Amino acid sequence: MSLSELTSLQKTLNSAIDAFKAELAAQNLAEPSLNTSKAHPIDDITYLPTPAMFEARRVALASLGLIKSLIQSPYDALAANTWMTLEVAGVRLAAEIGLATVLGDSEDGLSIHEIAEETNVDGIKLGWFRETEQGYFANNRLSNLIKKDQPGFHLATYMNDLFNKVSVGFSEMINHPDPEFKKNTDPFHTAFQLSYKTDVAFFGAGGWLTKDPQEAVKFGLSMGAVGPTSDPGVAADFPWGDVADGMDAVVDVGGGQGTLCCSLAAKYPNIKKFIVQDLPETREAAESFIESKGLSDKVIFEAQDFFKPQQRKGKYLFVMQRGAKMLKHIRDVLTEDSRLLIIDTVIQPAVVSSEGQELVQSLLKLNKNVYEPVPPPQFIPVDFGEASRIQHQINVALTALCNSFERTLPQLQEMVELGGLKIKKVNATRGWASITEVVLA
Repeated sequence: MSLSELTSLQKTLNSAIDAFKAELAAQNLAEPSLNTSKAHPIDDITYLPTPAMFEARRVALASLGLIKSLIQSPYDALAANTWMTLEVAGVRLAAEIGLATVLGDSEDGLSIHEIAEETNVDGIKLGWFRETEQGYFANNRLSNLIKKDQPGFHLATYMNDLFNKVSVGFSEMINHPDPEFKKNTDPFHTAFQLSYKTDVAFFGAGGWLTKDPQEAVKFGLSMGAVGPTSDPGVAADFPWGDVADGMDAVVDVGGGQGTLCCSLAAKYPNIKKFIVQDLPETREAAESFIESKGLSDKVIFEAQDFFKPQQRKGKYLFVMQRGAKMLKHIRDVLTEDSRLLIIDTVIQPAVVSSEGQELVQSLLKLNKNVYEPVPPPQFIPVDFGEASRIQHQINVALTALCNSFERTLPQLQEMVELGGLKIKKVNATRGWASITEVVLA
């Protein structure tokens, strides 16, 4: 007789936690805690977990999410989801008033009166912080990320505020009373226009970020906290040195601040040159970031409108992080000597099976040197559920901002083939992004 969902998920969760702890011990790392103001080594934005650790964490998150859904009252779940908007606003407030910075590294924390005096805000209590004793608050591993000197600060302020406003128009966009608006897929008929009461697109020449350079800088700084969540895996789990061998440069089309190029430049010193292409308005933030990494001699910024012809022609390894319309312009300059990589999420189905290999057996088969994902255990969705939340969130965000979306593998194949290209291979990484190798058809 097969195990029930709850019993199976409990068994899988225990195996995942045991494997995670074993990987920590193998690296001589203590177990993480939420009862300290100190950051844990695995909190570092550049930290890359071992293959076994990454898979154990992914399976644990998937199991926890499903167990929560199984045992939580559906009405409690609905109420929590409804009020989550206020929790999100609370994180933004904490970042804006600099609460995490004020609390610093103190283990004892500050009293609510001291916090009010330092921040000029009445006494508050937020879930991201820990209460050391009644009325005293200190940082933990989560709140450390929103200190003013951390990349997460920009994510919790600008990006948080942007999507809070855009979410208001999202339902109206999908359910618009005008059938023509509803079915339109251009970047001028989105939740962004409805929420911000504008007729310009968010991206592109003449768009929102172009008209307001400061807005572009804030967006770039925010993306500086998103890109690095996948960059370590992207840099480690693909043979960049071999693929870029003999190329004039790696060209990251839509490279933002240059976080990916800087990660690659640090890891692969033999690659000659890196070019970060993005809108002119992001130059200041990009060049500042590149300089902070000491890579100005190897990584350069270059202004490029993604929707206009690509200015680089020759032996280049082009990297594109999304955009069907951008694909045509890359196709126009591709030769037998150049290559194209699409670094983006490939949406997996959420299909669940009552059959599946036990996690312990899957982990034993892992290659420690070459990353390959494990198959989903019994009752774990193909997309690993809770562990893939960021992929689905990015999908909704793109729809709301610019009428774009992440793709399933069949949709990605269709997009590539329409551009006169074909997929050679899809490479998984230890992060939310996959690396799809694309060649001339």
